[in-house]
Amino acid sequence: MFDKFKKELRENRLFIIFALVVIIILQAFGTIRIKGESMEPTFNHYDLVGINKIYRFMEPKQDDIIVCGYEGSDELLIKRVIGLPGDEIDFLEDENSVDLKYDLYINGVLFEEDYIMEPIQQIGDIDYPYIVPDDCYFVMGDNRNASSDSRTERIGAIKQENIKGKVFVRIYPFDQIEFFD
Repeated sequence: MFDKFKKELRENRLFIIFALVVIIILQAFGTIRIKGESMEPTFNHYDLVGINKIYRFMEPKQDDIIVCGYEGSDELLIKRVIGLPGDEIDFLEDENSVDLKYDLYINGVLFEEDYIMEPIQQIGDIDYPYIVPDDCYFVMGDNRNASSDSRTERIGAIKQENIKGKVFVRIYPFDQIEFFD
């Protein structure tokens, strides 16, 4: 009986290996469709991105683009990591600007961002300066004035356990395929 099992195993070896590889890939990677304009200009509505699900076991870095959930909701968000645990986040009015606009400071240092849609005019409804809690991350959309993110009490800082993965590639539209660090 054992010899028969070994023979069947040998005959189906390629199928078993293929099935295991597919299972591993499906567990490690996934795709998600962008909904809305909160990550413009980096991503547009209906872009398809690939995510690395293994990332949820890693320590996020500033500027990583992540897929995450938040307390009290099943909604998934795609946002950029801005503040790490213990960071002080602050918004100060830009006195050199004719229009109302805010500059982002992290730990007292002006945070330069070349990827945002336009100057920040919305700072949300939380109190600043804001200290990012342990095991949490402060996230924002690149279209700062059209993004619901950590600047609101409703979403707040994202707990490590609510991070689902990291965006590593734009898959669609095909003429805009791009890889992200």
